[in-house]
Amino acid sequence: MRRLVYLLILVVLMSMTGGCSFWKREPAEPAPPKEDRPPDTAQTRETVFYFPDSQWQFVVPVRFNMPWQEGIARATLNLMIDGQVPSELLALGFSPLLPAGTEINGLTIRDGLARIDFNRSFLDYKVSHERLLLDGLVYTLTEFSTVSRVEVLVEGEKVLTLPGGETMAEPLDRTRGINLTVSGDVADFANTERVTLYFLHRSGAKTFFVPVSRVIKPAENKLEALVAELLHGPAHGSSLYSAIPRTVRLETASITGNKITLRLSGDVAATGGGQAAADQIRDQFALTMTQVTNIKEVEVLTAGKTPAFPGGVTFPAVFGRPKTYNRVEVAPQP
Repeated sequence: MRRLVYLLILVVLMSMTGGCSFWKREPAEPAPPKEDRPPDTAQTRETVFYFPDSQWQFVVPVRFNMPWQEGIARATLNLMIDGQVPSELLALGFSPLLPAGTEINGLTIRDGLARIDFNRSFLDYKVSHERLLLDGLVYTLTEFSTVSRVEVLVEGEKVLTLPGGETMAEPLDRTRGINLTVSGDVADFANTERVTLYFLHRSGAKTFFVPVSRVIKPAENKLEALVAELLHGPAHGSSLYSAIPRTVRLETASITGNKITLRLSGDVAATGGGQAAADQIRDQFALTMTQVTNIKEVEVLTAGKTPAFPGGVTFPAVFGRPKTYNRVEVAPQP
């Protein structure tokens, strides 16, 4: 069954139409900092890694500081190899992205293309993990402002097709999406669109936001389609969840300048959970809505007013994308 789903996703990827200017080119994450090198006074750099969860259902962006060094992109990938992942990440239930024994024979970055040469141990992964492994690899490297595309070699040779069927005839980039799913009402795979939504993953006492690219039928109103998919929630059977109550429905969605205004029905505060839940709802909307080109702010209204949470919990009238999230404190690596 998993093999059938995997093949279906490949068919979707090959048949999807090109992107639209309505969406930013890299929908799952904001543009990386303008400079990969931190200020001269800084000894560390906040770096974003995409690690699989323990069941390999999805990859999660995780942020932590690592010592600044020349060749930091290579050092970043080294921390994702089985046996070298920081213990703090393993304790949170994340899995190594790259198989044990993986070595980086070479990594060059030129004109936006990162060309990485692995030894043969790179191929010692489960075929069912292949799609997510490439998601994690591509998205981690394209967090660096100097990288927009990734080419993978094994022992110096270009691999056109990987064991699980993923093709690498052309360099990979973020147009592939991340944590790809297909909406249940999609029937014509030759004519589809894709939206990226943010849901939640809880590991112990910590909660992470997870980007999910969902293939949907073409929509006349792309903004309303995006909101509707977010309110619909994660796919059935997923361990992801939404902080937004399932009873909330969209009335209208509009854009004024660089702000999206969502008029909703239902009780946004119905789930309770205090300030933490309110913040999660805010950030789910912010992360998802700011994928729309030029959008910097989001306004959420119910009955024409900013949602009122009980017990002194605050919810801002207008808000933007969170400056940082999914941050983990990791001890300096030797």
